[in-house]
Amino acid sequence: MPTTPKKVNILNLILILITLLALGTAVYLWLQNQSKTMAKTQDEITIVSPVFLTLKPFTVSLPTSEDSGDINKIFYVGMVLRVADEDQKTVLLEYLPEVRSDILLLLSKQYVNTLKIEVGKSELQEQIKNTLSRQYDIKHSVKIDEVLFTDFIIR
Repeated sequence: MPTTPKKVNILNLILILITLLALGTAVYLWLQNQSKTMAKTQDEITIVSPVFLTLKPFTVSLPTSEDSGDINKIFYVGMVLRVADEDQKTVLLEYLPEVRSDILLLLSKQYVNTLKIEVGKSELQEQIKNTLSRQYDIKHSVKIDEVLFTDFIIR
C-alpha cells in the first residue's frame, strides 16, 4: 500500500507534536527542579548577627626602645573581641583570667614607637587574635574573628 503525501504530512505533524510535547515537559520539570534548588540555597543562607565580647580596659607600663628618650610610658587600651558564636564567647568567659593574662603579657612586650604608627596597631591586633585563637581545653577551641580597639591611649 503506497503512502500518499497527505499521510506522510500527517505522520510528520504527529511526530513533531509529540517531540514538542516531550521537550516542553522536560523543560517544565527542569525549571521546577531549579526553583527547588534555589529555594534550598536561600534557606541555607542565614544572616548571623555578630557576637562580641567586651573586655575591661588594660593599663600597662610599656618598655621604651633604646633609641627613644621616652621613659615611663603608660598604655591604656580597651578592646572588643568578635567571635563566631555564643559558644566561643562562653568559652572565653570561662577562661577570662587566662585570656586577660595572655593579653597583658602581649601588651607589655610592645614598644611605644611601634604603637604610634598604624601598622603597629594592626600588628598588635593580629598578635592578639593569634594568641587567643587556640584550643583552651580538650572540648573547646576558639577562633577570634576580629580584635577591635575601643580605647587607645599612650601617655
